Amino acid sequence: VLTTQCTHDDEVISPDGIDPTPVERGEDLISFNNGWSFDKTHSSVRWETAYLGSAALLTGRFNDFDIELEFDESEPQNIVLTGRVTLSSVNTGEPGRDQGCLLGTFGVEESDEAVFISTGVEFDESDPTGYIVTGNLTFHGVTSELVMKLNYLGTNLLNLRDTPTNVAGLKAQFEMNAKSVFGIESSSIGDRVVLNINGQFNQPQ
Repeated sequence: VLTTQCTHDDEVISPDGIDPTPVERGEDLISFNNGWSFDKTHSSVRWETAYLGSAALLTGRFNDFDIELEFDESEPQNIVLTGRVTLSSVNTGEPGRDQGCLLGTFGVEESDEAVFISTGVEFDESDPTGYIVTGNLTFHGVTSELVMKLNYLGTNLLNLRDTPTNVAGLKAQFEMNAKSVFGIESSSIGDRVVLNINGQFNQPQ
């Protein structure tokens, strides 16, 4: 059961003087098969594009999304990532806009779900916490290959609701061409849409 109520600050359990998020690659494994789960409450999927194609940025998020992950810090070929968003859950903070033109813009008539499935992962040699993820995005009835930048933020031991819990964080960013590749017909957005994903995963001890 997901909850968004925050009754107290979560406490980091870390020895004094030790950085809980070292940047060097380790051997962390995050798998739903060994007790890890996706924590949607502390995750987000945000997007931005040029409003009217050239004006100030139009920004928003999707309220309904899910991430499935098998992560091997030292063996990127073992990493598998799947992400889904419900397009009708688009949220820019303006209900009239969200329930009006943006639903059509994001192609809900075609399918109310966009899905990314990874097909390959390798180290980003220029970034000690980075990975390059290749995959297929299915959106607006079109499937196209794209490249995602993924960063592993490390693992902390926290007290979550008084339960010692391993917490791992990842962030990712990719771009898509909404008009020229996925066939979106809209004067409200630019062709280039940038998506930023923050994912948290928990493993109770």
